[in-house]
Amino acid sequence: MNNFTFHTPTKVFFGKGTEKQVGEIIKSYGFSKVLFHYGSGSIKRTGLYDTVTASLREAEISFVELGGVEANPKLSLARKAAELARNEKADMILAVGGGSVLDSAKAAAAAAYNNCDPWEFSSKKRAPEKALPVGTILTLAASGSEMSDSCVLTNEEGWLKRGFNAPCNRPLFSILNPELTYTVSKYQTGCGIVDIMMHTLERYFSLNGDNPLTDALAEGLLRTVVEQGKRAIRDPKDYEARAALMWAGSLSHNGLTGCGKTFLMRCHQLEHELSGAYDRVAHGAGLAVIFPAWAKYI
Repeated sequence: MNNFTFHTPTKVFFGKGTEKQVGEIIKSYGFSKVLFHYGSGSIKRTGLYDTVTASLREAEISFVELGGVEANPKLSLARKAAELARNEKADMILAVGGGSVLDSAKAAAAAAYNNCDPWEFSSKKRAPEKALPVGTILTLAASGSEMSDSCVLTNEEGWLKRGFNAPCNRPLFSILNPELTYTVSKYQTGCGIVDIMMHTLERYFSLNGDNPLTDALAEGLLRTVVEQGKRAIRDPKDYEARAALMWAGSLSHNGLTGCGKTFLMRCHQLEHELSGAYDRVAHGAGLAVIFPAWAKYI
């Protein structure tokens, strides 16, 4: 087993109705103004937008908002979010959505705090040591961004998809209510299942041999995702199945299944080139094609 440092500072609020607490949670940290960042509008159709804004107002938290995050989040919108956060002097960023929204918020938080362009981090020109705090309300079990130190953006100039890792990328808190994933389509549920499994498998197939305890944690997570994933696809409103997938997504990418291991996220790096160049490709779908080919080759 290799030496390692394991630090997961994100506070998780898991379960039914937890999104209604967001205002009080933010208030408990002493923040008074937030940038509310979200996607293309699904949270308005489901009523989550109204729930969040009502909770913020009830807690007397002022906010500015910026929607429009797309799948494979774009650099141009992260730039707008960073500028808005700076101009409005936001204390923190609240990201409500799936991994794309969370990654856009992380990039904006780092750029706003450091008064620079987000691409400086993605292109590895510099590494952020601090960022604005980010809180999340998750609506899709897939990326694990709600507890991870990673952040991925697509630069429309050249369609380059690049990620950067930094401790300050880890959210301050994450609200995980499995009920918020009931409306996720079977296709996107499947894409999420693949992403969760790949976050785990790419650490499992390590360069330094067996690691009995970490391997066993990964194996248990994978078995659970296979079993509960099938249930969630059959019945999108199976709470226990959705809960298992949501928690598995968080644990698959918060560092737990890589403790003591040397690994490379080979398939993820290959897939970033694919969904960067072809924006219509869902990340999980790209991984579903690349992993079997990689496994066969190896």
